Amino acid sequence: MNYMRHALMGVAVIGLCTSMVQSGPAAWADSQKRPVLLEFIEQVTIDHPALVASEAALAAARARALGKSRAIYNPEIEVGYENAAEVTKEIGLSQTFDWSGKRKARKGVGRAELEAAEARYTITKKALLSEILQALSDYQRASRLMDVATRRENLNEKFLDLVKRRHKAGEMPQAELLTARLALAEARATKNDALLAMSMAEESLVAITGEDRQVWPHLTGTPLQSVTALDAGYERLPELRLAQAQTEIARAQIKVAKSQRRPDPTVGVRVGEEGNSSLVGLSASIPIPIRNSFRDEVNAAGSDLLEAQQNYYAENRKVRARLDASLKRYQAVSMAWSQWKDQGAEPLKEQRLLLGKFLAARQIDAINYLIQLNQTFETEEASVELNGRLWNAWFDWQDAGATVEEWLERIQ
Repeated sequence: MNYMRHALMGVAVIGLCTSMVQSGPAAWADSQKRPVLLEFIEQVTIDHPALVASEAALAAARARALGKSRAIYNPEIEVGYENAAEVTKEIGLSQTFDWSGKRKARKGVGRAELEAAEARYTITKKALLSEILQALSDYQRASRLMDVATRRENLNEKFLDLVKRRHKAGEMPQAELLTARLALAEARATKNDALLAMSMAEESLVAITGEDRQVWPHLTGTPLQSVTALDAGYERLPELRLAQAQTEIARAQIKVAKSQRRPDPTVGVRVGEEGNSSLVGLSASIPIPIRNSFRDEVNAAGSDLLEAQQNYYAENRKVRARLDASLKRYQAVSMAWSQWKDQGAEPLKEQRLLLGKFLAARQIDAINYLIQLNQTFETEEASVELNGRLWNAWFDWQDAGATVEEWLERIQ
């Protein structure tokens, strides 16, 4: 009996592999031929509120950067009239000149703020893509587990019918009938749990995509098996670009604060008439920074720069740690999945048919039949969970490395 049980479990492990994956490279090639997933992602993201909001923020940053690059001071026109012993009429034009470099300093701030907005947009987009793909993976896993639970319930119902007939004929004791009923109750409870999990996964998918579909795209095959750590272009990651841009904003604000300490002169010219005489006048003025030298603003800007630099170092550590850890997690799950696949290639259906034949031939009793039948379903459920973790680990690593869009383009 032990030999038979071990043989059946061997077939179960073997059957799992083919039921879940039809050769990794072939399945991956098939997924490349079908751009369904890419079309789905493009359809969902084209007018997604998160992206539209981020695009609006980016457009606002462009407008602000353009505004800060323009001249600070506009010319002023003055008109005067005096009715005294002599009637005086005059018109004047004055202009304040940006000799302190305020415009250049403001332009640097605007440019850095635009870079920060672009980095935020990239972060928003890649996070949205990863969230959609993660939700799709979770729904696919829940759907497969629901299918497994349904088939498990069906087989337990058939088994209970068989046990009832044999018990009525006096071929099976009452204990085995009770065992069959408990097994069916357990299978139905498992199905209810799977139904609840599937409903929650679908809710998350509908919430992030804004669509309520009957059929969702499938993640076919498996991700790439051979991956390496991201060394080149590490600084291009949007989280670090954002942190660097915030540092540049703080540095540019120091220049703005320093320029505020240097006053700009105003020069004017007037022409007019005083009685019957022509009037021509020139004027020049410059503020005297006595009551406020703006030194405090410079000191504050320096502290802001120090804060931004330290935030960059902290973000650098966080991004590097996540990138390395997510790669290790994916490699570990990928290795486990490869080992799982290499154990065989016989379908689980044959394993269950074999168990049914043993039961019909009285070579196995009801309790052992249920134990081994449930083991095949537990094996299949484990394979579904492992495949789901594989995809989730892959998407997490793609998000950490900001390569989600590149992967989507490669699967066309």
